[in-house]
Amino acid sequence: MTSTLALDVGATKIGWGFVTDEDPTQAVALGKIPTQPAGASPQEQIKKTIQLALEESGIAPARIGIGSPGVIQAPEGLVTYNGDTIKNWAGTNLREVAKEVVDLPCAVHNDVRVWAYGELMLGAARDFRSGRVLYLSLGTGVGGAVSDNGSLLSGPTGSAGEFSELLCADFRGCADRAENIMSGNSLAAYYEEFSANPASERVQWKQRDQLALPLEKVVERMNQGDELASRIIRGNSYGLGRAVAGLVSGLDLDAVVLGGGVCQIGAAVEEPFRQAIEDFALKPNRSVAVRVTESPATAPLVGAAAFARDNAF
Repeated sequence: MTSTLALDVGATKIGWGFVTDEDPTQAVALGKIPTQPAGASPQEQIKKTIQLALEESGIAPARIGIGSPGVIQAPEGLVTYNGDTIKNWAGTNLREVAKEVVDLPCAVHNDVRVWAYGELMLGAARDFRSGRVLYLSLGTGVGGAVSDNGSLLSGPTGSAGEFSELLCADFRGCADRAENIMSGNSLAAYYEEFSANPASERVQWKQRDQLALPLEKVVERMNQGDELASRIIRGNSYGLGRAVAGLVSGLDLDAVVLGGGVCQIGAAVEEPFRQAIEDFALKPNRSVAVRVTESPATAPLVGAAAFARDNAF
């Protein structure tokens, strides 16, 4: 069967899987390695990922699809801008990095954009392909995309859908950028800060290894009845939903699709987000569809494969 080797590059790990053209919604032969271990660059780790995937699976793919952090010139794969999560990343041509290992057709895009592409073609947004959809991925950071009439919005720089700077209210009603309020690391940092200092005025965003408790532990405490954890997660999600309500009306959206690890928390994220849209969108827009990615663990790989099937060269 014809297949695509799909890579999901993140700040902490690089995941891989193979997606066949015959079954494009499933990723198999999965694996992952660290992105930035001591003594190795992310570029070296990408090459190692491709080598391991080919050796361990015994599969000979027809093409490679890569989703990567940063503003990406797609499908060529040049990283034109990146924040601080991956060092020395801007200027990397990921398509050329992949071709150093195996000379196959390859397509690269921003990691959230390829996830959105998969949702549009095969997943939660497939019923809205002729409409306008906003995608939000809530993970280590906050990323996004917009599709209109079956195509992802692009633009002169490739940043269309970068909603990390969207101004939101947190659970106290205080404003900050979306990534500082609703990313996984930010939610954990909120809990850490307000557990120690309930009167704190500002929360400092932290890397995962700087946190006393990662998000999954905070969620455990919430599920055990911790009121502060519940107030933070529900309240910050409501604040993001209120900001998105303005986009729902301003862009006259058909749907909003949520993805990323934070969405796996479930009702404590989804319900306040939906409620805020109902409370603050213009009346004609309040019934906008809100969907959650159907397979959060493998959706980025499925999306990278879908993007490569249509754009690899």
